[in-house]
Amino acid sequence: MDLAATIRAIAPSAPNDAVSGLLALREAGEVPSAFANPFRVAHLVGQCAHESGGFTRRVESLYYSSGARIFAVFGRKYFGSFGHAGQFARNQQKLANRVYANRMGNGDTRSGDGFRFRGRGYLQLTGRDNYRIFGKRIGIDIEAEPERAADPETAWRIAACYLANRSRSGRTAFEWADQNNVEMVTRIVNGGTIGIADRRHLTAKALSALGGVEAHPALLKGAEGPAVLLLQKLLAERGFSPGALDGDFGMKTERAIKAFQRDIGLIDSGRADAALWGELDRAIA
Repeated sequence: MDLAATIRAIAPSAPNDAVSGLLALREAGEVPSAFANPFRVAHLVGQCAHESGGFTRRVESLYYSSGARIFAVFGRKYFGSFGHAGQFARNQQKLANRVYANRMGNGDTRSGDGFRFRGRGYLQLTGRDNYRIFGKRIGIDIEAEPERAADPETAWRIAACYLANRSRSGRTAFEWADQNNVEMVTRIVNGGTIGIADRRHLTAKALSALGGVEAHPALLKGAEGPAVLLLQKLLAERGFSPGALDGDFGMKTERAIKAFQRDIGLIDSGRADAALWGELDRAIA
């Protein structure tokens, strides 16, 4: 597997240390389960690319210029009004200590834990408990030295360890990756499905670059499998329902494709060809 080419395929502007850090992780033989198959690597790289803005951000930014924006992001759980939220504008430390206080193992607002253990690394590890747990697993005391979680090599070690150990519905994130289930991996990483369209797009591109499967093959009625399921999900996200998301290219999927093709000015062939995939990719991006 060409890891460098895979990162460049989905994040052409990724810093060199993002590439060298992943290569170092594989060469060191740490978290070997991360490299067991192309699906696991694709999900690791795709999720990390999304969370870090193409590997360009390794420390969470909590800088907001207005109370309105802070209130929109964090809501009434933390702030009673725009005016209250405005007291935290342009002050990352104060905001982090407010919204991350008394949870994830952090102390109260006066402890400084919210800012000290804000999101770091390619998966934005957050909270004192997580720093302690994953620090022990990778053999680095990042609870004592939280800044180290943002080092590229350490960031990859944390990310791989996180996907290998965190689970949902009886399977770890890597076990869900074996099924190419972007939604379940996203729920483990994100807690919900925020940004799932971009995560699917990046994971599919990574998988294609790795040669695990052709992520965007030509498809027509009667086809089935993971590529059809991805096609159906992308169509549904664009508002063209293919019926059940079941990986089975039937009449409803064909009708959805034709409707989408007409909407964007393509010939309504009902087939998933390079032109259709390209338009779906642009729509998601």
